Amino acid sequence: MITEQEMFLFIKELGSLLRDYKKCNEELLRQEIHKDILLLSAVIYDGKGDIH
Repeated sequence: MITEQEMFLFIKELGSLLRDYKKCNEELLRQEIHKDILLLSAVIYDGKGDIH
C-alpha cells in the first residue's frame, strides 16, 4: 500500500511526465516518457493505490 504522501508525489510526477511528453519532439524520448507514464499510472490506478 502507498501512503498519502507517496500518492501525492506520484500524481505530481505523472503531471510532469505528461507535460514533458506533450513538449517532446524526439520520438525515441517520447516513447520512453510514455513507458514511464504507463508504469506510474499502473502504480496509482491498479487498485493497490489505497492510501493508508
